[in-house]
Amino acid sequence: MIDLAKRAFSRQLNWLLLATVITVSLGARASDFRDEDLKAVYLYRFAFLIDWKTLQPTSGRYAFCSDSDNEVSLRLKDVVARKPDQASFTAITQQSETDINCHIVYTANTSAQHISTLRTQFPDALVVGEGNEFTANGGMAAFVKMNNRVRPLINLNNLQYAPFSLRSQLLSISIIEEGDNA
Repeated sequence: MIDLAKRAFSRQLNWLLLATVITVSLGARASDFRDEDLKAVYLYRFAFLIDWKTLQPTSGRYAFCSDSDNEVSLRLKDVVARKPDQASFTAITQQSETDINCHIVYTANTSAQHISTLRTQFPDALVVGEGNEFTANGGMAAFVKMNNRVRPLINLNNLQYAPFSLRSQLLSISIIEEGDNA
């Protein structure tokens, strides 16, 4: 009887140790991903979660653009470089040609004038930035941190006249703003 109790206790202890090891290792893995990594992957996946209608690239390659020289842009460039048959990356500068075609435009600049300029220069692109101020100033989508997690913030009003539509899969993982600069 004592042998049976020892074995049962030993099994429970082994399961507890295994659960602890798994929990600790998963926690370490989660901390390996930084916000910039997650944002870059979100940006990349956005292209596949949009119904581009007539704007669907005939080559099958989505065009990602950024005017920001920050970690998110660098990580996005790395993600795109690993998938050259599905995407391309262009760094937008003030001297860039005006005939650049972009599906997704990322910027860290939150000024209303800058956002308006990007939307005029890239009328067929999803313009994405950072924070509530970005969507309040006319941006279509932004990244916000909620409960210590990065989430997409979508402003439906700012997408009203876009020549594309967001799929339900993207909307289901996003925080949705409605109305004028909600």
